[in-house]
Amino acid sequence: MKQTLPKHTISVSYVYSILQGARRQGFDTDSLLLQAGIPLSLQSSPLSRVSQAQFARLLRVVQRKTRDEYWSLCSHPVKLGTFAQCCELMVHSSTLGDALGAGCQFYHLMLQDFTVRLQRQGDLAWVRLQSHGEINKCSEFAERIFMFFSYGLMCWMVEERIPITRVLMRGQTCPEQLESSMLFNGPVMYGQSCNAFCFDARLLDCALRQDCASLRSFLPRSLGNLLVRYRDRSHIIERVRRYLRQHLADGSVPLEQVAEALGMPAYTLRRRLRMEHERFQDLKDNLRRDAAINYLACPNLSLMEVGERLGFSEPSTFHRAFKKWTGLPPGEYRQAVLADDCPLVVGQ
Repeated sequence: MKQTLPKHTISVSYVYSILQGARRQGFDTDSLLLQAGIPLSLQSSPLSRVSQAQFARLLRVVQRKTRDEYWSLCSHPVKLGTFAQCCELMVHSSTLGDALGAGCQFYHLMLQDFTVRLQRQGDLAWVRLQSHGEINKCSEFAERIFMFFSYGLMCWMVEERIPITRVLMRGQTCPEQLESSMLFNGPVMYGQSCNAFCFDARLLDCALRQDCASLRSFLPRSLGNLLVRYRDRSHIIERVRRYLRQHLADGSVPLEQVAEALGMPAYTLRRRLRMEHERFQDLKDNLRRDAAINYLACPNLSLMEVGERLGFSEPSTFHRAFKKWTGLPPGEYRQAVLADDCPLVVGQ
């Protein structure tokens, strides 16, 4: 039977944020969650997570219901098809810089809450968002998600991960901080005067590797593909994750074993993880949590089999760990997911 590697999951706080606009417009958000296959019981646990597929479905459901490509987060609706039209315009450019310039000009005509600017300052290229009018929770999240998808689109256009030097965000550190660092593959600095990110300006001269034909196959899956598709596989965190994924069933793999497999002393691995603001135990827990969430959506796996695949010797130990990670027992989580979602089979 094919082994399914765990996909990254998304904090339920993102679910709350994406529903802000629809709730403000008076839509029944419980109905939207159910249509997306997200159990209502997850709302009672701030530690809960949803799969990438669930979150992408929620994005699509809210867009269709509100008839707004920006989920009613902005003060004025953005017509459905705007993103596709912008991509059509950008994909005809010869370089990444030309494509970004065309995209900034296009969205200048479409957005009223903020303006997107591409600026070159020395050896850095900046994508900055200049806000207009009152800033509230909806508009703030609209700007953040605009940056997320802009960065993902840039990576898709050149077909590789673009290293981000740093990300600036207004406001204070939030529950999504780790998600933000993961999505951008770079450090995020909060408490800034605007939302922005920068990268090596030489990358503006990169030739586009996409065309109209590849765009047609990309657009139907763009909401899911742009979430965490392009990750930095050279960073030590990703190298550790890859090793741990391959040894999930081995249980609690010690740091020394991973360090030996990566060809470095244990103290060096600890130091390099600290430099990337990560703890080894957190890496293991988050990886097993994401794997558990994906496996629990497969009804052909019993709870005991899920625990065994994650390296738990006793079902009770798995039960306690999962509840600590998500706030819900694994049986209750599975029952809620399978009641509202399309069940999967292992290997699907």
